[in-house]
Amino acid sequence: MFSNRTISGLTAIFAWIISNLYNFNIKKISMLKQNERLKEIQVKIGEIFSFIPLSPNQWTIISIVVAITGAYEIITVNLIYGLFLFVIAGAIDMLDGAIARARGEETKLGAFLDGVCDRFVEALFLFAMMFYPLPFIWLDSKIWLALLIFFGSCMPSYVRAYADHTGVLSHEEAKKLGGVFERSERIILLALGMSAGILISMDYFVYSVIIAIILSIITVIQRTCVIARKA
Repeated sequence: MFSNRTISGLTAIFAWIISNLYNFNIKKISMLKQNERLKEIQVKIGEIFSFIPLSPNQWTIISIVVAITGAYEIITVNLIYGLFLFVIAGAIDMLDGAIARARGEETKLGAFLDGVCDRFVEALFLFAMMFYPLPFIWLDSKIWLALLIFFGSCMPSYVRAYADHTGVLSHEEAKKLGGVFERSERIILLALGMSAGILISMDYFVYSVIIAIILSIITVIQRTCVIARKA
């Protein structure tokens, strides 16, 4: 458990970040999703698997089926097997877009299904973890997980989509709207927390969830400030 002094320090840092977000240049941050080198690697991976006679949308559906199976395993307290299936689902999720680009089969419907399924798989994992006996840290772990589903999986995407919908940003501007903590970074943080949780203590996974919530809230506020400047 953190000491009161540590909590006060973290609160001060968080307050400073929030106070400076309005004047922050969001374009200076290079998120993993926007990294050109990673995009090139994904295309090469797509070329390797493009011979398999499955459409990109079929790969997307397979990832959902695998994730549902993984959620069932976690709910029935088969944590390691369930996590393994979620890793497989994540790998398949990377394949659908990579194969679409390698074959030249990118479509608006495919991009839509991919984005929706991404959030569904992530929410499914966090929901399944609500049934796993996690430690109590400040609040019930179910509350932390629910907050992460809302602030992590839903709100950053909602802010971007609503800015596009209302016309505050153009479609291209909305697509380029980044932030300090997007889905790729969130998954990496949770994976590290889960790894430490399995090897040492599940306290570390809960701490990673709490940190992810804080960074997701910062991202939502950051995007809102950028949109407000352009309005």
